[in-house]
Amino acid sequence: MKESILLMAVLLLGAATGYGQEKKTNIDYDLSAETAVGTGRHTAYQLVTNRHHVLSTRPNTAYLRGAVTADHALGNDFMLSGAIDMVASVHADHKAYLQQCYGNISWRKFFLEVGSREQRQVLRNERLSIGHFAKGTNAKPIPQVHIGTSDFWTVPYTKGWLQIHFDGGYGKLMDNSYRKEAFRKAPNVNQGYTTGAYYHQKHFYFRSNPEKVVFITAGIEHVALFGGTNYAYTGAWGEGQEMAAKSKPANLKAFWKVILPVGDKNYFENNAMEDWVYGNHLGSITYQIGWNITKQHQVQAYLDVPFEDGSGMRKGNGWDGLWGMEYTNKAPGRQWIRGAVVEYFQSTNQSGPLHYDGGDYPEPIRSQITAKVTGNDNYYNHMFYDSYTHHGMTPGIALITSPIYNKDGRTQFRDNRVKAWHVAVEGELTDRLSYLVKGSYREGWGTYQQPLVEKHHSFDAMVQGNYQWNNWMFSGAYAFDKGNIYGDCSTFNIKIGYHGKIL
Repeated sequence: MKESILLMAVLLLGAATGYGQEKKTNIDYDLSAETAVGTGRHTAYQLVTNRHHVLSTRPNTAYLRGAVTADHALGNDFMLSGAIDMVASVHADHKAYLQQCYGNISWRKFFLEVGSREQRQVLRNERLSIGHFAKGTNAKPIPQVHIGTSDFWTVPYTKGWLQIHFDGGYGKLMDNSYRKEAFRKAPNVNQGYTTGAYYHQKHFYFRSNPEKVVFITAGIEHVALFGGTNYAYTGAWGEGQEMAAKSKPANLKAFWKVILPVGDKNYFENNAMEDWVYGNHLGSITYQIGWNITKQHQVQAYLDVPFEDGSGMRKGNGWDGLWGMEYTNKAPGRQWIRGAVVEYFQSTNQSGPLHYDGGDYPEPIRSQITAKVTGNDNYYNHMFYDSYTHHGMTPGIALITSPIYNKDGRTQFRDNRVKAWHVAVEGELTDRLSYLVKGSYREGWGTYQQPLVEKHHSFDAMVQGNYQWNNWMFSGAYAFDKGNIYGDCSTFNIKIGYHGKIL
């Protein structure tokens, strides 16, 4: 993070000096304030989800936010850019922190970036969809070094018929203190915690020409946690038991091995049973088809298939996935309906309830087991890395309730077997006034290891109005939750924002 701040300082200095020569530099700033007031145990779900965990899950919260963004042209094709973005909150888990701090150098549509940035969803509508399974927008940004394309890039010599979008890099989770404190508060329900974990992410998407009447998109996203040190009880769960520390390597070999979830030839050495595949891997495979009804109206249907191991990649997890349809209105001017999404999400199968594989046992047991059942994928949970979270929130699909909401303080996902429907629509009422309405209904059955005694359910909805006046943006919203997941919550929300230019 210190390196990112230094890089951004150099960027701003370079931009300021470059401005005196010719108009190649832009420096913008954004100021905003937001408050959420209401009743219930939490701020209503729809106000918090898929917003990079800026607004706290705690009720009756508020924040002030300020950001400076700069870009400087280096010739015709190169661009140097970056930002510093700070948040100060009240009645939140984090009082004051850097939300974003990054530097970026780009050539046409290709870039190299260092730092912490709120990454955008590539294929899903950020305002309407529930998002990607692995690389979503629900948690605080993870600092990383990565390369990729800023948009779909047309492959030369394909006459515009093939476009690709890729991104890949390495980062590090910054929530060591949070994980340690969460374990300290609830040692009786948590086996342990892991600090210092590294993060690897990548995606590859292929798309045919989107200007044609029908076009297709397909690809894969993949993330992995590796390295770090796990502190866990060696005996039975509970306070007072002896804890042992076990570290995973994060050397150059580890950075290479984590690119693909391959087997470990030293699987049985040092009782490292969880090392059959090095690291915690998850992701999804996407199939999507689009239809341009006219130049202004487009419909897309899609399926994102989640995976946590090979059985999920082989679609051994039944109907699990995000099944969706999106309508987009590209017509200029005021449109009563600008976009709409209908999605169904299921994660109940997880390749079946059992995992029984001879490869999980040393000899002489291994050769005696002839049956093989590779199920119980246990989405977002892991034996060594505890859970796929950052500061208690999943970076993936928020319909799998994040551990930050667990009443008992458990740091793993208690309810990852869910079925849910999600609907959202947005549009413009006047030239200045727009609206956003969305709602989700979900049911959950716990995990295969620990089924829920009583089925979880929740209906969560929000209506929001946004008014644009010159550089000012005013937003008002009301959201509520009904059910036994978040409880009955009712929240009023007000946000004021201003965008200005320094240069």
